[in-house]
Amino acid sequence: MSVETFQELSTILETDSTDNTYKYALLRAVSEICQKYTHLMDIKGDLVWFPTGLIVEKWLLYYWPIFEYENFIPQMPERYLRSKRLRLSFRNQFQKIITYYKKGNGLSQFYNEYLNNEIPSDINDQLLDLMKKIRYSITRYPMKHLGYSVYKKHYPIFSFIPSDKIPRQSVTRELLIQKFGRFSIPLEYFKVFNILGGFILGDQSILMQWAEFTEKFTDKRPTFSEIYNLLNQEPTTERQVQKIRNYYEKILLDQGELKCTWSGKLITSDNQLHIDHMIPFSKWKNNDLWNLVPTHNSVNNKKKDRIPSLTLLEERKPNIIEHWLKVEAKYPQQFISEIKLSLVGYIKTEDLIDTAFSSLIDKVDFLINSRKYLYWDG
Repeated sequence: MSVETFQELSTILETDSTDNTYKYALLRAVSEICQKYTHLMDIKGDLVWFPTGLIVEKWLLYYWPIFEYENFIPQMPERYLRSKRLRLSFRNQFQKIITYYKKGNGLSQFYNEYLNNEIPSDINDQLLDLMKKIRYSITRYPMKHLGYSVYKKHYPIFSFIPSDKIPRQSVTRELLIQKFGRFSIPLEYFKVFNILGGFILGDQSILMQWAEFTEKFTDKRPTFSEIYNLLNQEPTTERQVQKIRNYYEKILLDQGELKCTWSGKLITSDNQLHIDHMIPFSKWKNNDLWNLVPTHNSVNNKKKDRIPSLTLLEERKPNIIEHWLKVEAKYPQQFISEIKLSLVGYIKTEDLIDTAFSSLIDKVDFLINSRKYLYWDG
């Protein structure tokens, strides 16, 4: 990573002109993608390519709490066209999706249906149109202008290659990954986002500036603190944890015992059963089925918020894969979809489970040796 890259990024954050929050949303998304989705990247020369659909998905999650808030929160300065206030280009379409889910559990219900490929048919086409509009906004505006203060030209940092026409079909994660085109950033920028993404998203950077920018146009309601909390809000997916717990409780009832993933210790009662995030939720906010394994309460209390060491993962590989195969048999579509998105990508592989485990090893190695998170040897 060169000092020049840091200097360029600092200049872009401080001096790139912006009349809406797109710049912050794009940088936030790319930073998260470079940390979490390396299995979906493709390096060609000095460029790193990712699916553009990943940014579309992130923008849906970022803007939902802002647009859903009880008071209107501007995301651009107040302007009028023929006496009508200008808004972000996709805001009105977005509002229809939010209104649809208000009768349920809002963002969390949408996100769970999206994860499980269960978007209702009566809202599917509107959601697909919104995603296409968001993609257009991303590629036509912030991708075009970001970096102009440094390079004095358009598209100096990002490149975008659209895919073939997006088919009108059920909205799934796989559709976004495979059919929404690809974008690239320079390899040096990828390294910065990959290693220092947590700092870039810290209190003094993207989220802070986004909240400060928004507060200027809200007449102090909501306050900076409320805006900042909204920007940090994420869909709740505790239902995933409960789903797995219910599943293992049923096995426990039928068989009388379970083996702890990390120790092999027998679990013989509900109060001994804990569902553990292999990669802790606080380190990598992931409630995918593959990341949730049964553990004995006494063992999980020792593991706490640490990451299993590479040695422990290799040692317990048969146990982990045994649990994965059980869950895959119970929830095949969801399990495979989550494995592909979070671990292996959409490559053809003869052994999806073994490839996924290898990818898990790579991600844990990155978190321990690059991010320096505490590990646990069991």
